[in-house]
Amino acid sequence: MRLIPARTFQKSVDRLDAQSQNLIKTTVMDLCLDLASQGKPRPGLRFHKLDRTVRDPGIRSVSASPDLRVILHQTGETYVLLYAHHHDAAYDWAARRRLQPNPETGAMQLVDIEEVTQIVTRQVTQTQTFLFREYEPRYLMSLGVPEAYVEAVRHATEENFDPLFEVLPEEASERLLALMDGELVLPPMPVPAGGDPFDHPDAQRHFQVTTDEAELQAALNGRWEEWMIYLHPAQRHLAERRQSGPARVTGSAGTGKTVVALHRTAHLARQHPQARVLLTSFSRTLSSRLDEKLALLLPDDRQRAQVTVMNLHRLASRLGRQWSLPHRLLADEELTGALTRAARAVASDLPLAFLRAEWQAVVEPRGLRTWDEYRAAPRTGRGVALGARQRLAIWKVFEALQAELRRQGQTTWGLLCHDVADALATQGPPFDHAVVDEAQDLGPAELRLLRALVAAGPDDLFLCADPAQRIFRARSSWLSSGIDVRGRASRLKINYRTSGEIRQFADRVLGEVRSEEDLPEARRTINRFSGPRPDVRRFDTRQAELDGVSRWIQARLGEGLRAGEVAVFTRARSATREDALLRLLGTDIQTLEADMPHQLDRLTVTTMHRAKGLEFRAVVLMDAGADVLPSPAALQDVQDPADREAVLEQERQLLYVAATRAREQLLITHVGAASPFIQAEP
Repeated sequence: MRLIPARTFQKSVDRLDAQSQNLIKTTVMDLCLDLASQGKPRPGLRFHKLDRTVRDPGIRSVSASPDLRVILHQTGETYVLLYAHHHDAAYDWAARRRLQPNPETGAMQLVDIEEVTQIVTRQVTQTQTFLFREYEPRYLMSLGVPEAYVEAVRHATEENFDPLFEVLPEEASERLLALMDGELVLPPMPVPAGGDPFDHPDAQRHFQVTTDEAELQAALNGRWEEWMIYLHPAQRHLAERRQSGPARVTGSAGTGKTVVALHRTAHLARQHPQARVLLTSFSRTLSSRLDEKLALLLPDDRQRAQVTVMNLHRLASRLGRQWSLPHRLLADEELTGALTRAARAVASDLPLAFLRAEWQAVVEPRGLRTWDEYRAAPRTGRGVALGARQRLAIWKVFEALQAELRRQGQTTWGLLCHDVADALATQGPPFDHAVVDEAQDLGPAELRLLRALVAAGPDDLFLCADPAQRIFRARSSWLSSGIDVRGRASRLKINYRTSGEIRQFADRVLGEVRSEEDLPEARRTINRFSGPRPDVRRFDTRQAELDGVSRWIQARLGEGLRAGEVAVFTRARSATREDALLRLLGTDIQTLEADMPHQLDRLTVTTMHRAKGLEFRAVVLMDAGADVLPSPAALQDVQDPADREAVLEQERQLLYVAATRAREQLLITHVGAASPFIQAEP
């Protein structure tokens, strides 16, 4: 006897109120016990075929209450939990579904055989620009396309494929997307003759096979999207595949890069009991979140002890103190003061803003210590060309600056990373493997440190990145820092977190996205669900905006969302705004400072930068006006055209990051003119 929860079942239960969820779960456990003990359900569960005509004769119903129904499918001793809802809605859903193996792959599939396929076909045949017409039906089915959808797929066009991809199984959508990107797509191995259709990797994305009460209880207690249980086969392949050297995994926001990073870390710890593993990122806040989640994936204390979870700057600081390197970090205003004194010491009249930009863009990231190094350093992409005489005059200032830093035992994050990397050349690497989340935010100094922390070899570096979420550093070449991922780069293509409407809004915020090596980055993504369009609202005053945001949040709470499932993000923190929302809403607020746990009973009000790595069902992007985004403070004193473009790119991507934290609903508000990054609906 097997009871198998389907993805559709878990998602339908998640949408019910808490009391209904408990009734459903209790009913399912009763069914499991009855089947195990006596081979059939007790009469009180009213286990029966549906009274109305259904497309699949194997579909059954179980009563969880006078109104609640569990829809399942029976084949011999295999029972598949498909859906749960109130009586009429459950029966209507069941009438349109059929559970059957794919004719070519043999993988079990739940197919919606409503007229949506005919609707899509009628839509797309109007343009006659077909994407998949050249492919034979059997080949399309071998990629996971259900037989009922083959003709719709063969009539799909560039303009109309989105609604079709939403109803296709995700494995089919993913492979069709690869075809659209010009990739060679080989069909997966089919189920052997007489094999179990639920064993196929495609089926494992949609069905969680359980064989006893304990396994079923564990599945029922988690959401389907829970990354601990339902890492899908494409992600698992990346997390567990042996690599001959550094590997890169990319994907747009919501495609599961952090999931893959966590599972990669756990896999390395399990496979190599003596290995020292580093799980790291640029952001200290994100590292704290990774630490919390890894504790769930690695409950074994010995395996957990193999892993160090720490952001790179904190690790550099710890090693710097251990080896008595200069480790007192300059605050931002201290650096400005030190540069001013250095320029005065050598009687330089060069503009302070220019000196600061040159230091932060060229000298500090590369760890330049001598005149010869600076003279030979490339300045590719800088807007102002410099001759040898100009460079020498500039270097005299930086030489004086570094001399003062040495006397005071002071340093900067970039210099500290380079100092620690130099020390590691003699001390030896402290880790055997490193996994990096949000690797796009690492600059040259951090990349050099990362390379020095781990000896080169198989499975040494595993970097998860999205070049569109680069909000802390300008683009930096991995290859020039000694990290070569050529031939070991993969892309995740299915968005699990955000609705298609939110993803489309966020994509319009972006311009062209380029990789670390300055190449165009593919961005095409499949979304698994739809929702309301993001709402952009203009207000005349700050108070009107606060009132409007408060009413919107109250409406979401009235729909059943918990306070912890809602967030307000702004470009800069404002205690006045936080106090006003607290007063208007009457709910506790959390700002998610570093190392603070996320609490589900508190509304999150924090900055866009701190939103990194988080997700919420509903998000407000507040104060997104033209006078706020891009940030005037970030652009202040920026003189070099290249620096200005880099800042604008980071500001644009910051808005993208904040918008894609929303799963289902997104509100964007502004006073006066909207940010130029916010584009109207096409």
